[in-house]
Formats: sequence, structure tokens, C-alpha cells
Amino acid sequence: MLRIGRLFFPALVAAVLFVQPAYAQEGVAGKWVVTLNSPEMGQMSMEFDLLQNGSEVTGSASVPIPEIEGTHLTDGLFEDGVLSFLLHVGMQGQWYAVEVEADVDGDDMVGEAYMAEMGMVTPFTAKRATGN
Repeated sequence: MLRIGRLFFPALVAAVLFVQPAYAQEGVAGKWVVTLNSPEMGQMSMEFDLLQNGSEVTGSASVPIPEIEGTHLTDGLFEDGVLSFLLHVGMQGQWYAVEVEADVDGDDMVGEAYMAEMGMVTPFTAKRATGN
């Protein structure tokens, strides 16, 4: 009995100290409600719908601008709490690439979107949508 207790106690301590609570989600998969703070356009909301396979991230974005013809993500990566991807946005028959990078902490995200064609950096915040 003493031997079992010696094995059980360290395992219990490790579980208590190192296992995250069930409500904290690891990774970035799911829907995120994003708030962009653009000096040119003011505050704007959109949504990321992200899929994750290991460190690889894919997905799309819902942008409430009628001129946007479509979106998709490429080169997505989530490692060490940092999410990065290229968001391709179709508008007026052309495709534009937006470089996105964000620090992710549980259900919160803080980052920047950079559009090289316009030389514009836009900060944003995001929260994981409830029900993911």
C-alpha cells in the first residue's frame, strides 16, 4: 500500500499543477469575433472561422463589406501562442494578401493585419465565439 501511495501522490500533484482546466481551449480552431481598429475606416467587426491540424491552420473570414467577393487562408501556423497566416481577399476582380499575426491567450487574441499593397497596418482584437 505504501508503494502505491508513493506512485500515486506524485502523479496527483503533476495532474493538479500541469493540467489546464477543461474550459480552457488549446489551439485556435473555431469561430472568432474580430474587431479591427483602422485609422482609415474606424472600428469594424468581422469573423475568422479557423481549422487546425497540429500547428497548421486553415479557414476563412467573414467580412461585412459588399465588395468582398471571397476570402481564404493560406500559410497558417499556430506555435507557442502565436498565430500567423495570409488572408486572401477577393475584391473587384483582384485578390489581395493580408499578413495576419496575433498572440493568442486562451479565448483572446491580439494582433495586427498588414496589407502590403496599401502599406497599411491595422491592429485588432478577437474573442473566441461562445459555443465552439
